[in-house]
Amino acid sequence: MTPTPDARLAALRDLLGAAGHRFVEPAVLQPVELFVDLAGEDLRRRLFVTTGVDGRDLCLRPDYTIPVCRLHLAEEAARPERYAYLGPVFRQRPAGPSEFLQAGAEWLGHDDREAADADALALALEAAKVLGAPAPEVRIGDEALYSALLDALALPVAWRRRLSSLFGDTPRLMAALARLDGTHADANGAPEAPTVAGALADADPATARRLVEDMLAIAGLSPVGGRSAGEIADRLIEQAALAAGTRLAPEAAALVRRYLAVEGPAEAACAAVAAFAAETGLDLSAPLAAFRRRLALLAERGVPAERLSFSAAFGRRLDYYTGFMFELFEPARGEGQIVGGGRYDRLLALLGAPAPVPAVGFSIWLDRFGIGGAA
Repeated sequence: MTPTPDARLAALRDLLGAAGHRFVEPAVLQPVELFVDLAGEDLRRRLFVTTGVDGRDLCLRPDYTIPVCRLHLAEEAARPERYAYLGPVFRQRPAGPSEFLQAGAEWLGHDDREAADADALALALEAAKVLGAPAPEVRIGDEALYSALLDALALPVAWRRRLSSLFGDTPRLMAALARLDGTHADANGAPEAPTVAGALADADPATARRLVEDMLAIAGLSPVGGRSAGEIADRLIEQAALAAGTRLAPEAAALVRRYLAVEGPAEAACAAVAAFAAETGLDLSAPLAAFRRRLALLAERGVPAERLSFSAAFGRRLDYYTGFMFELFEPARGEGQIVGGGRYDRLLALLGAPAPVPAVGFSIWLDRFGIGGAA
């Protein structure tokens, strides 16, 4: 007999509590700008927005991770904490209700990153099991490996930033790589023509910034979206550097493509990345060591490496993710992930912490288990 939804939720609460996670319930109303600034403008159209009596824009929380991190900072927690949550979130989606239940767990402030990563995935699998998915498929990725690759390549800062920001959006990333190595073509199939702005890339940054500021002043342009003339100048200069990318050696783009093509069983993929690094002379030793240690720790927690499928191109379009990521799937339940998690060491500093705080966690899409969808 299949357990009722209430019985499965009770079992989930017991599981997360027994693992040392304290249940919290952050405020339903959250500042809009936090989610837009951290998750991007694309999220704004999916939020349910209202205005407070002070004129500040507020939204119904679209997920729990950012609110839990805000709560952690508000409590001025000075030691590692483990949090859990289970409640409604509100987000407009192409399919499914806009109000639905979400559960999850977060590890904040735990310095042994690989151990916390292993704990997160092992507990996520246990959570999926008590909810009715005993053997989901597991896909893992590692943004730390990708970041180390970009750092090891001789790329201008603007291009490193662009390729980093596109990680997880493979079509746009591949289009950017085509620009980088000069294989990009316009709508008529012709190679992309250089722009006037590209000339800025030949000037030193201070001179280019002054030139753009002078041009804006002469044109009488006022700041846009709260940005100063200097900030607009910096953005134009960055675009100029990107436009000049076709003058870079194409081997950098080729190396990124080779790395992104690595996928398969976790141990074999790790070996493939190590062989790639040895062949190319790129220093990926630190994230590879962390990768191997994480696999060993997962095996100790009953999650053998053969259960894990690695994809070098798997990432999330959020700037605060920094390392290990995972998703659990059950094809019979549809195409979406049933559980998603990862490491986000940048987030608490972006929210105001004086220094980066180690952080990892996962969220459970309970409506994909047939629990808690609202009409």
